[in-house]
Amino acid sequence: MKKLLVAGLIAAPLLYYFGLLAGSATYPGYDHATRYASELGAAGAPYPWLFNDSIIASGVFTLLGALGLVLALREITGRSGFAIAAAVVLAMWGVGLVMGGLFPMPDERHGGFGLGLAEPLAPLLVLLALWRAPDSGALKAFLAFVFVGSIVLLAIMMGVGELVRLSNVGIWQRINSAFSIPWTAVLGLWLLMRSGKAALRPAMA
Repeated sequence: MKKLLVAGLIAAPLLYYFGLLAGSATYPGYDHATRYASELGAAGAPYPWLFNDSIIASGVFTLLGALGLVLALREITGRSGFAIAAAVVLAMWGVGLVMGGLFPMPDERHGGFGLGLAEPLAPLLVLLALWRAPDSGALKAFLAFVFVGSIVLLAIMMGVGELVRLSNVGIWQRINSAFSIPWTAVLGLWLLMRSGKAALRPAMA
C-alpha cells in the first residue's frame, strides 16, 4: 500500500503534463508563450475537460502521494515532524489542483484560495526530513536546487523585477511549473528505489 501511495508522487506530474499537452494540441492557435495553462480548461477551449479532468486527477494523486511521503520518510528516518509538514504542504497543493479543475477560469475559486502558494516549501521540508539520512546527498542537493529555483520563480511570477509581460507570461509560467511540479516524480522514484533496497537487506543478511 505504501508503494502505491508513493507512486502518486510520480503519477501527479505525468497527469498534469498530459492535460497541458493534450489540451494545447486540440486548441487551434493556442500559444504556450503568451497564454496561461489554465486557459486550456476555460469555457472557450475546444475540449476543456481534457485539462480540467487531468489536473483534478493530478491533485488526487498528489494527495495520495503526500500520505505515502509521510510513511516512506518515517520508515527511512524514524521521525515524522518535517515529513508531516512536507505532506501538509503537498496536500494543500493537491487541493489547489483539484479546485483548479473543478472551477475553471474565470471562477474566483480556480486559484484554490492560494493554497498552492506554499508548495515551494515542500522540497525544503523534505530535505530537512532527510537531513541525516545516509546515501541521500544527491537527492538533497536536487531538493535544495528545486527549493531555491521555486522561490525565485514564484517571486518573479508575483511581479518582482517586472520580468513577466503579456508577451511572455506563458513562458515564465512553464518555467515555474518545471520547478514546482516534476520534482515530486524524482522524489517518488528515489523513495521507491530506497524502499526496494531496504526490502532486499533482510534476504541478503
